[in-house]
Amino acid sequence: MRVEAPSAVATAAGGGRGAAIARSGLRAARLSGAPERLAAALLAIVLYAAFAQGAVSSPEEPRLQVAVAAVAAIAAGVWLWRGTLRLAAPRLAWLGVVLLAAFTVWSGVSLAWSVYPDGTWLEVNRYFTYAAVLVLAIMVGASTRRATELVQSGLLAVAALVTLYALGQKLVPWLHVPGLFDLNQTGAVPRLQQPLGYWNALGLFLSMGVPLGLAVVLDRSRSPRLRLAALVLLALMFLTIGLTYSRGGLVSLGLGLVAAIALSGTRLRGLMWLGAAVAASIVPLVLGLVSHTLTTPDVSLAARSRAGGELLMILIAFAAGLVLVGRRLLALEQSVRITPARARGIGRGLVAAVGVALVVGVLAVSFSDRGLSGSVSHAWHSFTATRGLSNTDPNRLLSADSGNRWVWWKEAVGAFSSEPIRGWGAGSFPVLHLLYRRNTLSVRQPHSVPLQYLAETGLIGAALAIGAFLALLVASARTVRPRVDTRQRLAAAALFGAALAYAVHACYDWDSDIPGVTLPALLMLGVLVGSARPRAGEEAGALRFGHLPGAGWSRRVLAPGPGTRLLATVLLTLTLSSFAISAALPSLAQTKASQAVIAAADGSGAALRSADRQAALSAQLDPFSDAGLRVESTIAQRRGGFARARADLIEALRREPSDGEAWLTLAYDEIRFGRPAAGLAAVQRALQADPEGYRDIVHTGVLAQSAIARLARPSDSASATQTPVSTSAGPTAATTATTATTATTAPVP
Repeated sequence: MRVEAPSAVATAAGGGRGAAIARSGLRAARLSGAPERLAAALLAIVLYAAFAQGAVSSPEEPRLQVAVAAVAAIAAGVWLWRGTLRLAAPRLAWLGVVLLAAFTVWSGVSLAWSVYPDGTWLEVNRYFTYAAVLVLAIMVGASTRRATELVQSGLLAVAALVTLYALGQKLVPWLHVPGLFDLNQTGAVPRLQQPLGYWNALGLFLSMGVPLGLAVVLDRSRSPRLRLAALVLLALMFLTIGLTYSRGGLVSLGLGLVAAIALSGTRLRGLMWLGAAVAASIVPLVLGLVSHTLTTPDVSLAARSRAGGELLMILIAFAAGLVLVGRRLLALEQSVRITPARARGIGRGLVAAVGVALVVGVLAVSFSDRGLSGSVSHAWHSFTATRGLSNTDPNRLLSADSGNRWVWWKEAVGAFSSEPIRGWGAGSFPVLHLLYRRNTLSVRQPHSVPLQYLAETGLIGAALAIGAFLALLVASARTVRPRVDTRQRLAAAALFGAALAYAVHACYDWDSDIPGVTLPALLMLGVLVGSARPRAGEEAGALRFGHLPGAGWSRRVLAPGPGTRLLATVLLTLTLSSFAISAALPSLAQTKASQAVIAAADGSGAALRSADRQAALSAQLDPFSDAGLRVESTIAQRRGGFARARADLIEALRREPSDGEAWLTLAYDEIRFGRPAAGLAAVQRALQADPEGYRDIVHTGVLAQSAIARLARPSDSASATQTPVSTSAGPTAATTATTATTATTAPVP
């Protein structure tokens, strides 16, 4: 059953435009209709996010969110009043949309108990953005039959730009266009990570791009030149993914390609073309990984430019060879015909070859120095170990080390076990990490999206968010095989494979907090489910029917009156305007606080008064952040208003009781003004906010030691204690956990 949301005009209005396009013979190129313009706007947002460090922080993310609100407002107006946009999807897909919206609401509700309300506010804005983009993507898919092809081609173009920019940092690091780009990005960190700002995000983004490029290579209806260009791009993407040193990217790439090739109906051809691209990238990749100049930090630009030029020459030679091989493969496609029986035989042979390779690998490990069990034990020890690692060593590609993920996963499980139903508040893991860590490693996410949901939003939030994505994945997978048109099926299979790669990668990284990789995945899923076509007879009994040109089916169309449309327009405008304001306020408040700090550095009376006004405005703009109030407190102290300084600091701690630095500042002030008991209490709160980080406090002398002795840590969780707590050693585990939780969230005494 396919359910269509109310639209102002019957589908016949879109039919005339579709017929006109068909008569003119324009299958692509010019984006003239509303669906195409909406698709272009969403692709532009994805492009911005990719080249804005993934849009993970301010001001890039708020700008993106305001842009999404503006696009959504325009699209809603077109949908309601012109009828050239439609909103329709299978019921399972709408279930996913509803679950995602419910998760956004639940995240907002968690503000009531969040230990990090400022982070919760940002998380709500982020997921509102995701829900809006998903609905807009469904609208694109439902409004034009070319949606999957448009989005596949557009995202592939974005992936090509990202590939060229990233790879250029190795090949031509000297290239610099003032005000536009600078490819000298790998001096301090030779591991590729730009433009997304994080190597694993770059690896994932290109892993999602590979199935899209493979679909173009497999499409026989496209020109040979375009197919060969896509083949070369595949090799470049493989090379770039390898130079990110991202093992997770390789895993997600493999599973995404398996799904895309399996659903495309071109399994043997897919493997053939894929093998050619991989073969062409192997030698350049090995050279890029073993070159001391290209893999060592702080090498001079001149040396890196020489090594990059050499690698570029080798890459050009292999690309030329790949083109020659590709031309031969194009000719073989036309002349060689493989019967189904022979195809099955080849498939069985490939499976047998993989099995033999696995057996040989197991035997080789068994006869190694450690043996099979010793090797497994060593790999597990490496995976679970806690240690500082070099992010620039290419040898990490062959390592079983988890990059400290195991430790962060245990912290997330510990936090979840303490608050299993409602969690600690959306976006609160930066605070939870400080409470549960047993080392001084810094991290803001547990590097597992499902575990992050469990720790921050509990079972309720995790069920909503994970359920939403699973529903969308299943609904999108169901749309691939029924497609008759070869190009459409290849594009749909590629989009699903790319979305699956994202889902796999999110299990062991923090992708949900990176709009640069999450938005493309939601765009793919939304277009797939929006472009689904119902089976004959599924819409029987509907009130009114409109015919979609060329689809061969009828669907229900509701046409609300002007009053209903006006009311809907007002409500949507208010909602989107409120969201845009909500997205802008935290960033604006942060800017004002930073400006206040700069202004206060002048030290003059006029400068301090100006800084105080900006800090006060910052505190008003963001009611959950303590940044403005802390600046106000500092300015008040410099102006001699110690009573006001203390009051501002206490108000700041009421807003953000997890700010250990603010607690220490209060402790120093209390001790300085002869209130040691209050100072001791403040030190205790700092230690409870970050037990490991402040354990070595020395400036408060005896007070710090006393506070450490009285420190209470959440201990009724899976990771809170290394050994069982003795009942004779002090308070029970439950009492201790309650004390620590209350101390973390309660107002300042």
